Amino acid sequence: MSTSSNETDISGMLGESVSVRKVGSRVVVKNRPPKKVGKPSEKQETAQEKFQDAAQYARQQVAVPESKALYTTGLTTKKRTPYIVAMTDYLSAPKVRSIDPINYRGTVGDAIVVNAKDDFMVTKVKITITSAAGVLVEEGDAGPDTTKSNQWAYKATAANPTLTGTTIKAVAYDRPGNTGTAQVVL
Repeated sequence: MSTSSNETDISGMLGESVSVRKVGSRVVVKNRPPKKVGKPSEKQETAQEKFQDAAQYARQQVAVPESKALYTTGLTTKKRTPYIVAMTDYLSAPKVRSIDPINYRGTVGDAIVVNAKDDFMVTKVKITITSAAGVLVEEGDAGPDTTKSNQWAYKATAANPTLTGTTIKAVAYDRPGNTGTAQVVL
């Protein structure tokens, strides 16, 4: 255990499993579980690699002034630096919450509305429409609805005379390239 020169700050270990430190006017004693010895599991290695990739991504983003400024807009009480916002963004994939095909009747110009959300920002939503036979009818990018949060709209560009069994798939993308997918069958 160590003490500082003014003898009021203390921190350190008692043995291998008990830590001691001063927090404010209190002394906190905490029992720590023993460290695991041995090789991490495959799942643990995968998680460690993803975390390292996220850290590298965050370092790269805060090194570019424009990206750092963008990630600064995501600061919260829990995410206090652009680095943490970028790292969390890398670790969190967007989600397609819903696909609303109620106005899609298979004619050119029909609208499909998608609700897609990310912890930071959805950058693109791609729509793919396939027939019941699995033949591609059309695909393209939906545009963000500037009046509604998390809403994206796609206007059909090809006729689809047979709606029954048609699949509409939406893929949402975020800045790091993560994706979230959902689909509906008519």
